Amino acid sequence: RMHVDHVTRTDQLFTQDLYTRAETVLTQAEYLTQRYHVVIANPPYMGSGSMGGQLSEYAKTEYPASRSDLFAMFIERCMALATTNGMVAMVTMQSWMFLNGFEGVRRAILASSRIASMAHLGAGAFDTLAGEVVSTTAFVMNKSSRGTGHFVRLVGLGDSGRKASALLNPDIRSTLEFRRTSEYFERLPGAAVIYWFADDLAFLFDSCPSVATSFSPMNGMTTGNNAQFVRYWYEVGLGRTCFDAVDESSAATTGARWFPYNKGGGGARRWYGNTEFLVDWEESGRRITEYGHAFLRGRRNYFRPMITWSKINTGRPGFRYLPQGFLFDVAGMGLFADDRNSEASVRKLLGYLNSSVAVQLLAGLSPTLNVESGQVGSLPLPDLANMDEKVVADLVRLQEDEWNWRETAWGFERPLVLQGTRPGPLQHWLVGVLEEQGKAQDLVRELELENERCAASTLDVQQYTQFTSPEAENLGIAALVSELASYAVGCMFGRYSLDEPGLILADQGATLQDYLAKIPEPTFTPDADNVIPIVDGDWFEDDIVARFREFLRVSFGEEHFEENLRFVTVTLGVKDLRDYFVKSFYKDHVQRYKKRPIYWLFSSPKGSFNALIYMHRYNPSTVSTVLNEYLREYKAKLSASLQHHERLAVGAGSAKEQAVAAKEADRLRKVILELDEYEHDVLYPLASQQIAIDLDDGVKANYPKFGAALKKIPGLETTDE
Repeated sequence: RMHVDHVTRTDQLFTQDLYTRAETVLTQAEYLTQRYHVVIANPPYMGSGSMGGQLSEYAKTEYPASRSDLFAMFIERCMALATTNGMVAMVTMQSWMFLNGFEGVRRAILASSRIASMAHLGAGAFDTLAGEVVSTTAFVMNKSSRGTGHFVRLVGLGDSGRKASALLNPDIRSTLEFRRTSEYFERLPGAAVIYWFADDLAFLFDSCPSVATSFSPMNGMTTGNNAQFVRYWYEVGLGRTCFDAVDESSAATTGARWFPYNKGGGGARRWYGNTEFLVDWEESGRRITEYGHAFLRGRRNYFRPMITWSKINTGRPGFRYLPQGFLFDVAGMGLFADDRNSEASVRKLLGYLNSSVAVQLLAGLSPTLNVESGQVGSLPLPDLANMDEKVVADLVRLQEDEWNWRETAWGFERPLVLQGTRPGPLQHWLVGVLEEQGKAQDLVRELELENERCAASTLDVQQYTQFTSPEAENLGIAALVSELASYAVGCMFGRYSLDEPGLILADQGATLQDYLAKIPEPTFTPDADNVIPIVDGDWFEDDIVARFREFLRVSFGEEHFEENLRFVTVTLGVKDLRDYFVKSFYKDHVQRYKKRPIYWLFSSPKGSFNALIYMHRYNPSTVSTVLNEYLREYKAKLSASLQHHERLAVGAGSAKEQAVAAKEADRLRKVILELDEYEHDVLYPLASQQIAIDLDDGVKANYPKFGAALKKIPGLETTDE
C-alpha cells in the first residue's frame, strides 16, 4: 500500500468528512509495480462555488491550476505522486477536457505526461440516476516523455451496456478510435482534449488567425432583474418603444422607454429571428443602473449591427444577423465588426459560422450546452474571399420573412392568406400559402447547400456535412386557420385592420376613436366597448362567433361564406365554431403569446360566462362594462329562459318534453347560481375598485391584479430570469 500521509496533511483545512473521503480514495491507490502505477476510481467532486472558505483558500494556494473542482485537484495530486513512467487511471467528469477553468490542469498534464488511453464515455455510462446525466471519461495518464495516446469515442452510444459492447467489439471500436499526441492538443485553443477532430480541421488552428483577431465576440448585459426590466415586445405600448436607435445618444432623444433586446433563446435558429424582447433603456438605462445589480458589458457596441447566437443550445448552435437598434444580453451574445470590416465581410463571416465545418469546430471547443463568446472568438478565421455574401444576404432576408409570418413578430403585417385581395374559397388560398412556404423552404435549403460548398472551398477541407434547414416552419392547414382566427380577434379589437397592414391600436388606453382616426371607413369595424362575450349559445348579437362570421364574409366574400365556415369548423376539429371559441381559443392564445396574453379572459369559476378584452384598450371602467353590460344582461336572459323552461316542465307537453324542460331548468339554476356568486364575490367588488394598470409593468404584474375574475394562467407566476 502507498503511504499517503503527505498527500493532504494540511487536511485540517478540509472538513472532517472531506478529509475522510479524500483519505479513503487515496489509500485505495495500489502500488502495483516499481513504476508506481496509481489506480483511482471516481474521485470526489466539489465545484469551487460549493467549497467553504478554508477549503477554497487551500485550493487557491496549493492547487491554483486545478482549484475549479476537487476532482481536478485529485488529478493533479495523483500525477505528482507518480514517478517517471508511473501511470494514473481515473474515471472522472469530462469537464476538465474542455472548459476554460481547467486549462491549467490540461497544460500541466501535457507538459509532463501523456494521455496513454481514454474511453470517452459521455452520459449514460453508469446505471444510476447520476450516471444517466453526468458526462464522464475513463483514462490512463503516463508520466513519461512524449508519445501517442489511444482514444475511443463512446459519446452518444446510449446506455452503459451499449458503450461496453462497442468498446469490446473490435469491428465497432475501430470506427471510434483515434490516436493523438500531446503536441496535437497543444495546438488547439486552451489545449482542449478534442481528439476527434480530423487532421485537416485541427490544422486550421495552426494555419489561421482566430475570429477574435478581426471581430469582437462578447457577452452583453445582465440587468440583475429581468422580471422588472425585460418584456415581450407585445406587452407594452407601441408609443413607448423605439425599434431603430443607432446609438445611445440617439436612443436618449427618442423619449422611448423600451428598446429591442437580444436575449438569445430559440436555440438552433439560423440567419435571423428570436427577436421577441424589449429592455427598459429609458435615460440610458437609468432604472437598471439605479437598481444596483446590473453588469453593462459590451456597452460600446449597444445598438450596433451584430452577429448573435444563443448561449444555451440543445442542438447545433445557430448564428443570426441583427440590424442596428438592439441591446444584447449575456445569453444573447454579440459578435461585432471592427473598423476594418465591411458589411460584406460580416455577411461572409455569418456564412462561415453557420457552415457545418465551423459547427464541427465549435462542437469540439464547446461540447456542453453553452456556447461562450470566448469559444466563438477562438474559432479559426480563414480568408473568407470564397464565401458568397449574396447567398448569406438572401438567407437572412428569407428567414426574416419567415420569422415575420408570425403574429408575435413585430414585423408581422397580416396573415399570408390575406396578402392581397383574396375573395373565394379559403381552402384554396391556404393551399397556396403552403405552396409558397414550401418554395421558400426549398430555396433556403438550396442556398444553405451553396453556403456549404463555399465554406468547404474556403477552408480547403476534404469533408463536410451537408444538412437541411430545420428553421422554416411549415405550419399546416389547421395551424394556419388557428392563426387566422387569432388575427380575426385582433381585428375585432382594432389591434389590426383588414384595410392597413401591421399594428393599428397598440398603445395604452387606445379607443375606437383612435382607430377611426387612422382608418376612417373600415371594412370591418372594431368592437366599440372593448368587451367581446364568449358564451355557450347565441345570447349576444355581437359575440365572438357572430363577429368571426362577419370577418369571414368581409375577407373572403359572401358567395363562399357557408363553404368557408364549414371548412374552418372542420379544420379546427370541432362540430360547431362556438365550441372552438368557448373551449380552445384562449388556451391557443396563451400558448401563442408565451403565457403573456394580450387578450384577457374574464371567466366565471366553471366557465359559464366569458368575456374577452384587449389589455391595450383597458381602462378603469372596463370591469364595470363587463359587469353591467354583459354579465348582468346574460343573467337576465338566462333567468327569462329559466322561467320559460319551468313553465314547460309543468305544461301540457308530453312527458318527454316535460323531462327535457325540467333538466334544462335545473342546469340553468346552477349556472345562474354560479354567476350570482361570481358577481357578488368577484366582479362587483372588483368593479368598485376602478383598478388602473400600467402596460410598462407587463402582463405578469398586471394580470394578477384581477384575481379570480380572469381565467387562471398556469405558469404565469414563474420567474423570467
